[in-house]
Amino acid sequence: MRVVTTTGLLVVGLVSVAGAPGRTADPTVDPTADPTVDPTVVSAGHTAGHTAGHTAGRTAGSSPRRPPKPAAARGDSDTDPLAHEACVRCHPDQAAQWLGSPHQTSFGEATFQAAFALEPRGFCRRCHAPELDPGRPPTEATAALGIACTTCHLHEGAVLAAPRPADASPPAGPPAPHAISRTAVFATAEACARCHEFPFPDAGLRDRPLAMQRTITEHAASRFADRSCADCHMPLDDAGRRSHAFVASRDPALVRAAVRIAAVRTGPTTLRLTLRPGEVGHAFPTGDLLRRLEVGAAAVLGDGESPPQRRFLARHFGDRVQQSGARMRVELHDDRVPPTGTRVVELEIPQAEGRPIRWWVEYQRVAHQRTFHEADAALDGAISLAGGTLPAHSESPP
Repeated sequence: MRVVTTTGLLVVGLVSVAGAPGRTADPTVDPTADPTVDPTVVSAGHTAGHTAGHTAGRTAGSSPRRPPKPAAARGDSDTDPLAHEACVRCHPDQAAQWLGSPHQTSFGEATFQAAFALEPRGFCRRCHAPELDPGRPPTEATAALGIACTTCHLHEGAVLAAPRPADASPPAGPPAPHAISRTAVFATAEACARCHEFPFPDAGLRDRPLAMQRTITEHAASRFADRSCADCHMPLDDAGRRSHAFVASRDPALVRAAVRIAAVRTGPTTLRLTLRPGEVGHAFPTGDLLRRLEVGAAAVLGDGESPPQRRFLARHFGDRVQQSGARMRVELHDDRVPPTGTRVVELEIPQAEGRPIRWWVEYQRVAHQRTFHEADAALDGAISLAGGTLPAHSESPP
C-alpha cells in the first residue's frame, strides 16, 4: 500500500491557534469575527459583500456580488422567533419540510453540539445559528430555529427571492403581505456562499490565507458550474416549488450518486480503484474538514480476512510554524475526488496472491481523531458507497 499522510489531531472543523514557544497567539484575533470570504481564497468573480440596489417588488439586475442573505449573525440581539412563525403560517408545506432538516437542526444536532462543547466559539455559531447573537448563549427558542426562514429570505424588511420565470403564471391567492426583493444572484450558487465558503478566522497569523470550506470554488470548476446548489439540494416538486428539506450528506442515495467507482486487480497482490465524480457539483466529499472517504481492501482467507489495507481521501493537514511565530495547522495536500477528472488509488495486499480480494469504499463522518493515525478515528456515521469481491488473479495486468 502506498504511504498514507496523516492529518494530525483535528478535534473539530475549526483549528485552534497555538502560539510558538515563548509566544502567545495574537489577542486581536476575534473568535466571533465575521467569516466573510477573503477574495484571495475564492475564484475570480466571487466577491464577499452585500448586493446593493434591490428594490422591493421588482427584479434587480444580475450582480457579481453575493446576495445579502444568508449572512452571518446580526451580532446585536437574538431574532424574535415570531418573525419566523409569520413565515410558517403562510408557507406550511415549506415549513414542514424544513422542520427536522439539516438547516433547522444545524445548532441543536448532536454532532455539532459535541464538537461545540470542545470549542465553543462564536465563529461557529455564526453559521450554525445565524439568528443568534454570537457573543452570548442562545435562548432555547432561538437555538431551535437553527438556519431559519428569516436567515435566507429576510433582508431590510423585504423577503429576498429569485426572479420568477418569464412564462410563469401569476401567483394564485391574495398578494403577499410583505415586500419582495428579487435578484438573479439568489438563484445561483452564490446564495449559499456565506456559509459554505469561508477562510479560517486566524488569517492574520498565517503565511497565506486558507479556506476552511471552499465548496463554491469547487462548484465553479465542476461540470455543473452553470447550475445552482438548489438544483440538487432543493429539487423542484411537481408544482414547481423547491423542497426545503435540504437533502445532503445524510441522504444515502444522494451520497452514492456523487461518485462512480471501478475496481480491478492489476497483479497477484495489487488492486486499483478509480473514482470519478458522478452527479456532484463539487469535490467529494466537500464542506466540513472531517468528512472523508475510506478506500480499503483485504485478502479473503480460509478462516477470515487479512489485515485491511486502507487509504483515506480527504484534505490532509499538518502543523507548520508561520512567519508570525505561531504554529498553525496547514493543508498539506488534498486527495478527495476532484470536481472534474479522476482519483486513482492503488493498494497492495501482501496475502492476496492466489486468493480473492474484498474491497470497499465508504463515506465517513469523523467525530474526532484519537491519535495522529488516520485509521484511529472516532466516527459519527458512515455510508457504504460500493464494494465487492474480485476473484484470484489469473491474468496479466491491463
